[in-house]
Amino acid sequence: MSKLLRGSSSLLALIIAGCAKERPPFDPREFQLDERGTAGEVLPRDKQPLPTTLQSPFLPATTQETAQPTPVPATGPVIGIEPTVRVSLREVVQRAVANNLDVKVEGYQPAIEQTRVIEAEARFDPAFFTTAQFEDRNDPPGGSNSILGESIASGGEAEIFTLRSGVRQVLPSGGEIELRYQVQHNDTVNVGAFGQAEEFSYWENELALQITQPLLRDFGVETNRARIEVARNNQRISLLDFRRQLEQTVGEIEEVYWTLVQAMRDVAIQEELLNDTLATARLLFNRRFQDVTRVQISQANASVEIRRAGLIRARARVRDLSDELKRRMNDPEIPVTGSTLLLPANDPLEQPVRFALEDQIATGLENRLELGQQQLRIDSTYIAARVARQNLLPQLNGTFAIGANGTSDDLGNGDLGSAFENQAEFNNISYAVGLQFEIPIGNRAARAGYRRSRLQQEQAITQYAALIDQIAFEIKQALREVETTWEEMVATRQAVFAAEDALHAIRQREEANEPLTPEFVDRKLNQQERLAEARRAAAAAVTNYNNAIARLELRKGTLLRYNNIIMEEAGVQLAGK
Repeated sequence: MSKLLRGSSSLLALIIAGCAKERPPFDPREFQLDERGTAGEVLPRDKQPLPTTLQSPFLPATTQETAQPTPVPATGPVIGIEPTVRVSLREVVQRAVANNLDVKVEGYQPAIEQTRVIEAEARFDPAFFTTAQFEDRNDPPGGSNSILGESIASGGEAEIFTLRSGVRQVLPSGGEIELRYQVQHNDTVNVGAFGQAEEFSYWENELALQITQPLLRDFGVETNRARIEVARNNQRISLLDFRRQLEQTVGEIEEVYWTLVQAMRDVAIQEELLNDTLATARLLFNRRFQDVTRVQISQANASVEIRRAGLIRARARVRDLSDELKRRMNDPEIPVTGSTLLLPANDPLEQPVRFALEDQIATGLENRLELGQQQLRIDSTYIAARVARQNLLPQLNGTFAIGANGTSDDLGNGDLGSAFENQAEFNNISYAVGLQFEIPIGNRAARAGYRRSRLQQEQAITQYAALIDQIAFEIKQALREVETTWEEMVATRQAVFAAEDALHAIRQREEANEPLTPEFVDRKLNQQERLAEARRAAAAAVTNYNNAIARLELRKGTLLRYNNIIMEEAGVQLAGK
């Protein structure tokens, strides 16, 4: 088995610890208390009335040209007016691993599967049994008394009470062993040929050992432990499913984290764009008596309001992503409904990382959990095929029984003590040896089962081959995405430099007193927007590059190791075990 199956999870023990403890009755409102309480920390904000006329600080409301600009409208709550916490990516991942509810839900499944392993092993646990029976029997004329060996011409009556106790156990070889002790009391009335009645009351004890052992079908330790091995394989598969959920959660957290970094950069870019546009608008307003008309001022005013709306949306996106991080972390100290704003503390990677495709493919084939799961499924099909092949054999059971009997001495008025004494002498030893043979005519069910097991085996092996191709494809595609996003970073960085240079050239012409015609103003405003778009594209390229590296690690099956998360199967135990 590959290294994949050697790594499992100490985290799992943390998550399922105590899962078998008795819970108080489920109260849905109790689960809602925290979110309801912390939601009160976020106070509603007053909303501005929807304007019905044009309100601009750069378009005077009166016809007086000396009027001053009106106050600038708000742009939504500034980032940081609420309680703010800076968190690193590692801290977010650690808190999510400990608290994420999706991970916790998946963490229960290996413990559930472990109980199925115990159930399969419990088949070989010894069982104590006891039975009590009362029988009222009427024998027909011409019968015989089994104890006295005499014929009963006119029949008879018997009241028989039997108490039987013992221990029975299924053996790993497929057989069954039973040790039992039986006490029987008989009250018998025999009627002779001439109508005379004879009464007998006696005790009969028996200590018996009985063994039944299959000799062909169902014989052998491997066959009879097959269910246990399959259950263990299923438990390992569920453990790897837990790892899949953990990897998926960590990958999604990384993506949200770097997207939050990008959103913060977008806010800064939008703020700078708005400030540049406001500066342009003020310049035009101040030159309204020279070479600027209402047309140019209106152009700038429209751009200001559009970019103000963009800033409002950018700030809201930061808060949305902060709440998304809090939801995935599920940290009770930072509830999703609370007012705390999570902001990133790490800068994204902006250096080239070199990967060799051959090494990445080899690492992926060694660590992808899907291959480990499929190996376990293939192993289970081999176990099933081995059992199905043995089921082709006829049923042949060997039986052996030996017992020591004791009967009370005085058949007319025997007591239990004399029966025990008689048995303790071990003078009445009996034994039995036998064979039981059975085979269905045609044996079609066993043949069909064996063929099905072979087909399932071939199917599982073919699926393993398909998984190899799929994993190789995913790794190659993920590696290409890393290279592509790096090239995009280079290109978008050049685009930023080019856009900055173009805007600088326009400003130089403006400083050289070029007339601020509507065409010139439109060119300047558009170039400001192009520069902001280039910066947003550059920020997105950096985010895509970091996410591409994380996805490559995910495709290789090494994302947990990449984030310093260690899984150890040895720590998994059921509570109370």
